[in-house]
Amino acid sequence: MFARNLRRAAVPLLVFSSSILAQPVDDAVVVTASRTEQRIRDAIPHTTVLTRKDIRDSQAVDLPTLLRREAGVEVAQSGGLGGNASLFMRGAGSAQSLVLIDGVRVEDSVSGTTAFQHLMLDDIERIEIVRGNVSSLYGSSAMGGVVQVFTRRGTGAPAPYGELTAGSRDTTKLLAGYGGELGDTRFNVSALRFDTRGFSAINPGFAPAANPDDDGYRNESISASIAQRLGRTHEIGARLLRTRNKFDYDSAFALPTSLQTADQDLGMAQLYWDARFVERWKSRVTASEGTDYRTDFVDAAFSSASNTRSRQLMWDNEVRITPSHVLSLAAERLEQALDSSAAGQHKRDVNSLRLGYLGRLGAHALQVNLRHDKYSDFGDADTYFLGYGYDLTEAWRLTASTSTAFRAPNFADLFGFPPFTFPNPALSPERSRTYELGVQWAAAGQRIRVVAFQTEYKDEIVFDFVANQSQNVAKAHVDGVEASYSGRFGGTDLTAALTVQDVVEQQADGTELAGLRRAKAYGSASAFRSFSRWRVGGELLTSGSRPDIIITSFTNERTQLPGYAVLNLLARFNYTRNLFIAARLENALDKEYQLVHGFNTAPRGLFVSVGWAP
Repeated sequence: MFARNLRRAAVPLLVFSSSILAQPVDDAVVVTASRTEQRIRDAIPHTTVLTRKDIRDSQAVDLPTLLRREAGVEVAQSGGLGGNASLFMRGAGSAQSLVLIDGVRVEDSVSGTTAFQHLMLDDIERIEIVRGNVSSLYGSSAMGGVVQVFTRRGTGAPAPYGELTAGSRDTTKLLAGYGGELGDTRFNVSALRFDTRGFSAINPGFAPAANPDDDGYRNESISASIAQRLGRTHEIGARLLRTRNKFDYDSAFALPTSLQTADQDLGMAQLYWDARFVERWKSRVTASEGTDYRTDFVDAAFSSASNTRSRQLMWDNEVRITPSHVLSLAAERLEQALDSSAAGQHKRDVNSLRLGYLGRLGAHALQVNLRHDKYSDFGDADTYFLGYGYDLTEAWRLTASTSTAFRAPNFADLFGFPPFTFPNPALSPERSRTYELGVQWAAAGQRIRVVAFQTEYKDEIVFDFVANQSQNVAKAHVDGVEASYSGRFGGTDLTAALTVQDVVEQQADGTELAGLRRAKAYGSASAFRSFSRWRVGGELLTSGSRPDIIITSFTNERTQLPGYAVLNLLARFNYTRNLFIAARLENALDKEYQLVHGFNTAPRGLFVSVGWAP
């Protein structure tokens, strides 16, 4: 199956690459694929980098909007900005895909997911996306892949920056920041406020009980970082991100006059010390905390609360044996605590050891990662990654890998929500094994990668509507091919992505069904071009039909969401070297579609920004 899919995907790649004009070679540096710095073209896992330039071109507000255009990545969101969002990577469930902020887990331990819908892109410097099983690098939940967000750093001479946005649905955004370098000190600080009136999250045609009023969203964020070099061999630093969010949402089982609101605060704080005690040994000690506090209200009265605190301590070491061979060794500890009005109070501790090797011998490259996690509540988990790369030429490369991963049961799986759902403390962790074959062409300022993958899941955790509790099922599997392209052709910056997959999940009763909210085929394309002081472009997002459950059903009754194609148009004018004006016409063709059954998506909207950038 791998060889057949790879041959089919590689034919257009061969034809296209032969016609590309010469440009500088892509040498972006990434760390997420191996936890060791390497060129993106050398990474064996399929890896993508989104820079500040990519973020600026997209004019997207939040992280889910930006991720929707990436190969192997699907996002399902309940309503507009701030609505609950699910991340599916390579067909894996939302709790099987990991989001990190500067390496820190900021997750809800009830669901095992990160509320990444509240991460505003103005706080983000760059994003690295690694697809596939990488539990051997990051532990639980990294089964479909990892999205790592890096907050903004100061560079260059200290300077202010800011932006004011206004647009459809009474949307406003105000950003102010200041950052740069002073001698051996690097710093950045910013504050943001975003407001929108929004639109009604649930379509009354699917749920007549839902409140038809608009569901607004407010986000107030602060971000700060400071780093101090202590000579040539040491650096200490701190990073902080806090985002306070207030949003309205709809319930399919409420009264049309009911008002559901929530306050959700996400926080990340980190202290680190980089040291190079000898030339070949790099060491980093990191202490961090991630928090997710959420309180829900109905008609302004308290409804529920769920607070998670995740504290991490990590000691990473990297020894460069020779310029082409690097060993890494790390020890980690995670302490996670939950205080929930529905699920109760629970704690778990995780102690982890990680060993890695990254090496090259001529045209051959090898990556090996081993990890051991010891959980206080269910025991041990061992995972590995074994990857191989072979350079056919300076531009062409073949890759192959096999890996294992796991997901620890979250607190909702283990303890339920008595008396509504029952606990199941006997749950085993989910486990998976992935095989990959890939081909890459990277030269002349272009990078094209095609990867065929197959993942088998064992003991997958699903909710049994008959037993009214989470249970382990025998298996699930995902087969697919994903392709990504980025580069410049004829003076135009282009990106494209295509994913074709088959997601099959076994239900509690033994039946096999397609994965919810995951399409068999989806893709995207974008094009941007600069003319004098103008930069204009557009992006197209497409998806095939997807299965879903009817939101008013208590029995997991299924339906089918139709496919869609959404076009966004963008323009930016640099009035002076620092002052710019930008506009985004979102959903330019006013397409009506759904990402979650019964929930609306944003209609056509125009947003205009005026900003100052150093």
